[in-house]
This record gives sequence, C-alpha cells and structure tokens, in this order.
Amino acid sequence: MAHRIQEVSRRSEVEAPVQSLRDRIRETTARTILAAAEEVFADAGLHAARMDDIAARAGVSVGTLYNHFQDRDALLNGLQEARRTELLGAVDAVLGRAPKLPFRERLRAMLVVLLEHVERHRRFVHIVLQREVGRYQDKFPLAGGKSADTMRELHGRLDKLMKQGVREKALRADTADLAAVFLLGMIRGLVIRDAVLGAEGRIVDEVDRLCRAFLGGVGAAGEVDS
Repeated sequence: MAHRIQEVSRRSEVEAPVQSLRDRIRETTARTILAAAEEVFADAGLHAARMDDIAARAGVSVGTLYNHFQDRDALLNGLQEARRTELLGAVDAVLGRAPKLPFRERLRAMLVVLLEHVERHRRFVHIVLQREVGRYQDKFPLAGGKSADTMRELHGRLDKLMKQGVREKALRADTADLAAVFLLGMIRGLVIRDAVLGAEGRIVDEVDRLCRAFLGGVGAAGEVDS
C-alpha cells in the first residue's frame, strides 16, 4: 500500500509540471490571439472583422482560435476584459504608490498611466470610444456593456484620488464630486481629437498640458503654477 502511495505521488510530481506547461502555452496562445484580434478589429472594424483573418494574423489555425473563443463576441469580450485588467492594474499601482507625494505628482503619474495605456492600444481605443460596440449591440451582447463597466471602475478609482486632493487642499471642495468626471472627459476629448483630426505625436506627450488644464479648472488657488 505504501509502495502504491509513493508511486502515485511520484506520478503526480511528474504530471504537475506538464499541466503547468500546458496552461502556460494556452495562456500564451490566448494573448497572441487577443493581440491579433485588436489589430484586425482596428483595421476592419468590429462588424467586418473575420475570425479566419484573426487566426491568420495570430499564426494559429481557425480551429485553435475557436478552442479559445467560441465566436467574435466572446473574442471581443475577452479582449476588452484583458485591456480592462491591464489598465486597472496599472491605476491601482499608482494609487498604492508613494501616498506621501504631493497631489500634483500623484495626479501626473495617474495621467501618464492612463495616456500610456491609450498610446499602447490607440486604434482599438478609437473604436471603443466611438461606441462601435454599442452600435452593434445585437452582434456583441457579451461585450456591449464592458466599456461602461470599465469606465465606472475607473471613475471610482479616480474619485478616490480626487477626494485625497480635496483633503490635502490641492483641489476645490465645491467641484470635488465632478473632478473625476472632468478628468475622464478631458482624456476622452484628447482621444477623440486624435481619432478625428489625426493629431501627430504621442498622446502621452500631452500629460503636462492636460495636468495644467485640469488644475486650472478644479485646482485650489496657486496649484496650477506650483
């Protein structure tokens, strides 16, 4: 009996790394598919992107693609969830880092994170913010509400930062409830300008102008030029 237990234990030790490797391969393949899907969705639009084009861009068979995502809706939902996790993880890292820094420095760090995310996923963000997902709600029922969910979660985190700014007297208390909305609106405006006018350069290079404009509106006296 003891011999059989040892044999089962040794077999488990051998099989565990194999399972782990299989999982890692599956995760790597999923990330590759999502990156390819982002490119194809941006090139063709959500309504015209084809699963076989995404598979070809990812360098996998169509069957492998369907093993990971059953249809375009599931694929778009997975892509939005991956980008949401990436963005909110970066935002949480800023909120948890160096709480004793002046509010202006924390605000700038937050803006850098947000604008760098937009820069990395620029063309896909254009599609999402132009509400193409909403226009095709019937074709993408899973993904349809994902953008709104992400914005709500992002707003909650930014609102936390704004309340810290009010407590530190870096922001005006009379606009505290609107500050996070204003900031999101300004970022959205930059992205729309970028999409509509085809502005040159990196959107993250606007971080200091955006910071000054925001503090000029809701910042406490003297905060803009500090």
